[in-house]
Amino acid sequence: MFDFLNDASTVIGLIIGTLLGAEISRYLYKPNVIIKFKDISPLFSDNGFFASILVANKGRTASIGTQGKITLNYNEERLMNPSEFKLDAFENSLPTYRIENIKMDYPRHQLITPEKNRTIKNSSLCWSTLGNPDKVDINPGASETLDIFRAQRYVDEISNRVFWYLIFPCEQGWKKVRCRIMLEPNDIITGKLFVCPGNVFPTVRKIIITLDKNAEKPSLSIKNYNFFNRIYHFFNRIYHFFNRSDFYFD
Repeated sequence: MFDFLNDASTVIGLIIGTLLGAEISRYLYKPNVIIKFKDISPLFSDNGFFASILVANKGRTASIGTQGKITLNYNEERLMNPSEFKLDAFENSLPTYRIENIKMDYPRHQLITPEKNRTIKNSSLCWSTLGNPDKVDINPGASETLDIFRAQRYVDEISNRVFWYLIFPCEQGWKKVRCRIMLEPNDIITGKLFVCPGNVFPTVRKIIITLDKNAEKPSLSIKNYNFFNRIYHFFNRIYHFFNRSDFYFD
């Protein structure tokens, strides 16, 4: 009888040890994706610039199938209709990849318009690497650059109207664009930025895009969630039966 109990406890101990060991190993060797961002160091060209961030992996395993996603809160009246503007002259800097012989629309086809409007929530961005894929693998110690938007200065020579607008990419990169949003002085766009590896929970940051009245160009700031935000989402997860996705995708 005692031999049976000893054998059973040994087997149970081995199972528990294996499970705990696997979980500890997964925790210690998981990817650790961080966002390196202090201030925009934009690539200026043709009266505009790309706003991008550097995403690095400080973990011990690769960040597999890493996606960038964005949620935006903006004034829908600022959503541009491409047919009402002469955009060809101002969007020459969007990637063309002519070497791949891909047919491009001019101006690039826009997925969200005033006539076909929908919420921009957890929508895909693209990476700056050749071809602008929506997913990349980031090895330990490596980094990749994620495109968030292109800010473009528009000049109407007939009416002499000058304004900035933002172009957001989609999961097809810059071959098609998700939307174009006009910026007026003192406009503020808020939202969330998600960096989502396929093998660990996302890294989430708050984003704020502004165009101050006296500023020469739009500015992007990225902020961590503060202590009170984290406490709120912690209790929110408990309420929703520890569903961690509520923190990221509410």
